[in-house]
Amino acid sequence: MTPTKPGEVMATIRTLLPSLLPTERAVATVLLERSGDIVELSSQQVADAAGASRATVVRTCQSLGFTGYQQLRVLLARDAAYQSQPQAAPASGAAGIVGETFRHVGAGIANMTALLDDASLEKAVEALATAGRVIACGNGLSAPLALDVAARFTSIGRPTEAPLDVIGQQIAARLLSASDVLLAISGSGANASTLRIAQAAADAGATVVAITAFARSALTQIADASLVVTMPDVTFREEITLASRLPQAILVEGLVAALTHRLGDDATKAKALALDAISDNLAE
Repeated sequence: MTPTKPGEVMATIRTLLPSLLPTERAVATVLLERSGDIVELSSQQVADAAGASRATVVRTCQSLGFTGYQQLRVLLARDAAYQSQPQAAPASGAAGIVGETFRHVGAGIANMTALLDDASLEKAVEALATAGRVIACGNGLSAPLALDVAARFTSIGRPTEAPLDVIGQQIAARLLSASDVLLAISGSGANASTLRIAQAAADAGATVVAITAFARSALTQIADASLVVTMPDVTFREEITLASRLPQAILVEGLVAALTHRLGDDATKAKALALDAISDNLAE
């Protein structure tokens, strides 16, 4: 599918990089590191920079979903207008660093959803709205998101479980049926525990919805609907070491809003009851 959203070209390259063959990864790395120059470079120049052949450059572009190198160049030129931001002075001091972090995230917001597929979103929301049972799972730094989404969904009338124990998650997943949904959250899409749980749910016939940062991962291979959101400049290594879950947290906010709209009056009534419960626990 040809990228159509601003920033989708670079997001596609970045998120698919770990799945490429070694020689293709070398080419993709050059495409990422020299994205500003690519529109001026020939395929042979890219090949020389990557230590690969011209044919490998073309094959890499095709592995990434483009028809070839020329299409990638044209799309990068199209996206250049969206990236012409003036460079800010380097941040210094705690306040400066914190402020720069907010500016950095703000600048990337528009591109976080570059790989978010509309059809997958619709499928996920419909499955969540109509499921007999919903389980949310996440491990490592994704665990808090699973707990959050379970609490948020429950408060709008979509009861959702989020077992804390990994073994408990696997048991719950195996007990799902074809009318149920597992919502699996993994930034890398490679967490071994989460993969076992997702596979158990799939084997049970349940619908598996994945929230992740990488479009071609072991988790997306299992999932029926993959919701891919990522920081526009985070590599696979940085996802593993820094592990920011901010894009996925924002996606959860959007899913809550979309599911609230889908559930209609049922969500409105549930929210009123939830507010009553909350008000009873607020101090004067």
